[in-house]
Amino acid sequence: MLFKILWGIGIIAITLIITGSQKYLSTRKVWQLGAIVPILSLVVMAVLYFSVKLTLTAEFIVPCAIIIALELLIWVDGRHQHHKSELNRMKAKDIE
Repeated sequence: MLFKILWGIGIIAITLIITGSQKYLSTRKVWQLGAIVPILSLVVMAVLYFSVKLTLTAEFIVPCAIIIALELLIWVDGRHQHHKSELNRMKAKDIE
C-alpha cells in the first residue's frame, strides 16, 4: 500500500519536473532548447521499445503519441509567449 502511494507521488513529481523544464526551456531566446525534452522522450520510448521488445500496439503507441503531442504543444506555446514578451518589451521602449 505504501509502495503504491510512493510510486504515485514519484510519477506525479517526475511529470511536474518534465513539464516545468519543458515550459522553461521553450520560453528561452534560443528556440532549439525547447526540442530537448521531446527528443529525450523519443529516445526513452525507443529504448523501451527495443530493450523490452514491445509490440506496436495501441497500448504503446497512443500514450507515446499523446506525450509527444503535449510536449510539442508546450513548446509552441512557450515560443508564442517568448515572442509576445519580446513585442511587449519593444512597445515599452517605444513609449519611453
